[in-house]
Amino acid sequence: MKKTLADLRREVQNETRYIGKRSFSHNIVGLLLGQIAEEHGQDAANQAIRDFGLDKKGWATPPKVYRQ
Repeated sequence: MKKTLADLRREVQNETRYIGKRSFSHNIVGLLLGQIAEEHGQDAANQAIRDFGLDKKGWATPPKVYRQ
């Protein structure tokens, strides 16, 4: 069964608290973010990075480019 964006975000949020405490949490978060990007778009993954403070834990989001 395909997980919804809300389900994936919940998993990211739950796993985020274990980064640096459990061996593979960093990898799990990366895989979940990749799944979000694949299924729901890169903007959704970038939003999760910002919402859960992952930019302070090693993830980066590209700057927004505004075109005229």
